[in-house]
Amino acid sequence: MNESSRIVHVKEYEKFRKLAVELAPKSMLYTMQKAPLSAPRIALRLIFVSEDKQYIFLDFPAGKSLRQTRIPIKFNKHGEAYIDDEDVANSIREQLGRKDLEIHSMEVLGY
Repeated sequence: MNESSRIVHVKEYEKFRKLAVELAPKSMLYTMQKAPLSAPRIALRLIFVSEDKQYIFLDFPAGKSLRQTRIPIKFNKHGEAYIDDEDVANSIREQLGRKDLEIHSMEVLGY
């Protein structure tokens, strides 16, 4: 984790979670993205901003859930993997102990 830059990539969810609790952002953003080397081929990117830094965490599959956040991975009728928006929001709020945390998908922005 390099904190001298304006973008901080955090590799461990526990560190990301602790930063989010400590820095108490008003909101968090997320996007689902393709992960061609994972099975299933999906990943979750979590982002929050505090002061002049952007904190980013990536989570990848481990079976039927994401490895570190434990958010479940679901499959549509065509067998394509997806992560439910409500599962993301509810899991993150619960894990951070922040019912008031605004959580927004960046999917509408085309990410």
